[in-house]
Amino acid sequence: MIPLLGTILASDRASYQYLVESIRKFPPQPQFAQMIADTGFEVGEMREGGAWTDLWGGIACIHKGVKV
Repeated sequence: MIPLLGTILASDRASYQYLVESIRKFPPQPQFAQMIADTGFEVGEMREGGAWTDLWGGIACIHKGVKV
């Protein structure tokens, strides 16, 4: 649906197809939080509200990490 909307609204199907593919390939929140922790960042508890915060029902997410 997103590539079709990209074609109609922006005349740019390829960019919106790339967006769909990148969303599909992005790891789930716990896995991504662990990847951040594995690089030496302190992420807090490995749960929603700790290492990450979902926005708009999970459409977007903010991950937190601190390195001191």
